[in-house]
Amino acid sequence: MGFSPNDPNAAKDRANMMMAVVVSMVILLGFHFFVEVPREKAALELAKSVKKEAQAQKAGDAVPSAAPVVPELKTREEVLSEGTRIAIKGARVTGSISTKAGRLDDLTLNDHYTRIDNVEHIAILAPVGTEEAKYIDSGWLGDNQQALPGDNTVWTIAPGSPKEMTSGGKPVVMTWDNGQGLVFERSVAIDENFLFTIKQTVHNNTAAEVKLRPFHVFARKGVPHDFTGFYTLHEGPLGYMNGKEYDPGYKDLAKGRGEWIEIEQAKGWLGITEKYWMVALLPEPSKTFKARVICKVGLEDCTGGLNNPPGQHFQTDVRGLEMAVAPRSAMTDTTYAYAGVKNLGIMRGYQEKYGFEKLELGLDFGIYYIITKPFYYILHFLIQQTGYVGLAILLMTVIVRIFVFPLASKSFRSMAKMKLIAPKLKELQETYKDDKAKMQVEIYELYKKEDANPFSGCWPIIVQIPIIFALYKVILISVDLRHAPFWGWIRDLSAPDPTTIFNLFGLINWQPPHFLMIGAWPCLFCLTMVLQKRITPPMADPTQEKLQTYFPFIATLMMAQFASGLIIYWTWSNVLSILQQYYILKKFGGEDTSLIRGHADRRKKKPKTPPKP
Repeated sequence: MGFSPNDPNAAKDRANMMMAVVVSMVILLGFHFFVEVPREKAALELAKSVKKEAQAQKAGDAVPSAAPVVPELKTREEVLSEGTRIAIKGARVTGSISTKAGRLDDLTLNDHYTRIDNVEHIAILAPVGTEEAKYIDSGWLGDNQQALPGDNTVWTIAPGSPKEMTSGGKPVVMTWDNGQGLVFERSVAIDENFLFTIKQTVHNNTAAEVKLRPFHVFARKGVPHDFTGFYTLHEGPLGYMNGKEYDPGYKDLAKGRGEWIEIEQAKGWLGITEKYWMVALLPEPSKTFKARVICKVGLEDCTGGLNNPPGQHFQTDVRGLEMAVAPRSAMTDTTYAYAGVKNLGIMRGYQEKYGFEKLELGLDFGIYYIITKPFYYILHFLIQQTGYVGLAILLMTVIVRIFVFPLASKSFRSMAKMKLIAPKLKELQETYKDDKAKMQVEIYELYKKEDANPFSGCWPIIVQIPIIFALYKVILISVDLRHAPFWGWIRDLSAPDPTTIFNLFGLINWQPPHFLMIGAWPCLFCLTMVLQKRITPPMADPTQEKLQTYFPFIATLMMAQFASGLIIYWTWSNVLSILQQYYILKKFGGEDTSLIRGHADRRKKKPKTPPKP
């Protein structure tokens, strides 16, 4: 039915039709630009990525860049029950190697547990297909003319090889024949601690020369479940190559803007570290290799931040130089892998024995490492001598306070003098409150007369700041504090105080929110800071004085969630400081100096009553 020119509704109908056409066009264009174009772009990028991977394989540069795709996640026990495995029964680690793919993908620590109930051991390595897969893989790269061992290769235990791996025992040897004249052999051994020796041998039984490159990979899915991202502690990829330390962070790598390492001619080592544990690939020091650190989601680079999208894999890998295997001969590549606790003594031992340069960087000593490392040695010496971590922390604090006593004494003496002249200073401020210039002159004369300097107490404190940070770092990174008890309710010195003042330390059956978990030790810490403030000279500025008054409570709120070992150290250190300050005040202020009231004025003595006649 058409529209009559004289129909009064014709104009309205035509307008509605035009509006419908415009809306339809907007929808179609919007769908094209916002749905189809991004989809096509993603498909094109994926095709490019696949093509790039294929070209890399053809060029012999196909180091695996992501974990194999699995249909669904399984528990660790389910994965370990599949197929044949070679047991690892080390002195300090336990695990297994899968004969499928030949990966070192199952390793737990014998002496460390996930919880304080000592039920589940810490897993340093976990197989592909689990929630937190992390594994060491090794293999060969070629020109795709030969069949090479891969993810689906089933290895056979070599005749005469042990059926399980033990510390210091004979290496387990696995073999695989590609059916084209090449026989691959993989030998793995472990020492009495955490060092694995991985040897790969190629037997060329053909009449032609074969060129291959060895590679080794350590990859992990996602970040550790207890990863905090705290700026004072590095967790993530770490390496030392060509005289330089490399430590890109998880967050930067996941956003695609981190320090993506790709070094063609490298010498050194590369791995991934956690707070207390580390896995590192350690090529022989004399060998040159290509090093790489990447973050991948499938074949795509990470760009959206941590776990966005999910399925991120962080990987460090090393690829050796091309090796020519002559006909009827064999060639062997040897690489080491460290997988275990970050123990300074063990790491330094490997440095001296094998020449792994700066392996001790696995322990993050921070910018004050010159101070932190000696403190670390002292703390661990005290732990060995006393056999009790809590007592070692207390003794360590006493040693440090004795060491810094000259600086602290100078600072406290200055504070004591300032406290003694505080009433006179206040009197001058009241007298000359309307004449600021005169006030400054009189205050200067008072300082000169009493031989006091308001700034002389600052520089000894400033000098002690690196010491404070170094001690904090030592307690933070020492694995000996993990699950170590103290006294009473403290069962783990590496965890926050489990009590809270808001349920009267457990007397009330109520669990407060996390931010209200202010335990007994943080409360003691607050008390010591308040007492320390009371014997510290008041600030000249009322605003600064008020801030200093509130600071103990603010500091307590901030530090309540710190490890209880740190809180105990700070509390005990405050107690020693109070004793030092009180001693100085008594020495310079007389026997009547009041600690409780926090005043430096002397108590007025009552006049003696004359004897009765």
